[in-house]
Amino acid sequence: MQNENRSRIRFNPAGLVAHIIIDPPPPGGEIVIDGQVVDMSYSGIKIRLREPLGQSIEEAELRISIILPESGVPVSIHGTIKHIQQEHECGLQYDADRHQEHELDDLMFECVKFAPHADAENADEI
Repeated sequence: MQNENRSRIRFNPAGLVAHIIIDPPPPGGEIVIDGQVVDMSYSGIKIRLREPLGQSIEEAELRISIILPESGVPVSIHGTIKHIQQEHECGLQYDADRHQEHELDDLMFECVKFAPHADAENADEI
């Protein structure tokens, strides 16, 4: 079993869709890859993609576009690919230099409400 070395707790906002956009767009136009959020935290997000990422994208800066589930407000987060698993899942690390803390607070506050909880007692802890 793999040890958990993360410093930030991760949660899964059920049903949250994300779009990965290459930023800036490569020659030939913008590339958008749709996916489903597997889990997220204050430092990164794991997305299950509908199609695999190309090798040239691995080094690119990305923008993750999410529509907040309750308010419907669109949010864009800049980041880079941290790892790719099975070609259809990727972990992205947020670019902390491009975001103010309150921007991630707003995203986390709304998304954590949509995370399923093991039981009602644990819901109060999040």
